[in-house]
Amino acid sequence: MSVFSQWYTVSSRIPQGSILGPILFLIFINDLPEICATEQVTVMYLYADDAKVYSTVSCDSDHLHLQKVIDH
Repeated sequence: MSVFSQWYTVSSRIPQGSILGPILFLIFINDLPEICATEQVTVMYLYADDAKVYSTVSCDSDHLHLQKVIDH
């Protein structure tokens, strides 16, 4: 059985390829390094429209800590 949501009109958006898109993205992720620094993440890289967070996982508590950072 297929179930579909109702259609809704989107009243605001950033068109793909717009001039404001990259600027708004940078504003959106601007505080990401500070948030992850408080969570003691080993390494974080930001480049263009990509963010990479990783650390060495050697036990279950490391795994859970990294997942907590990603969820946060």
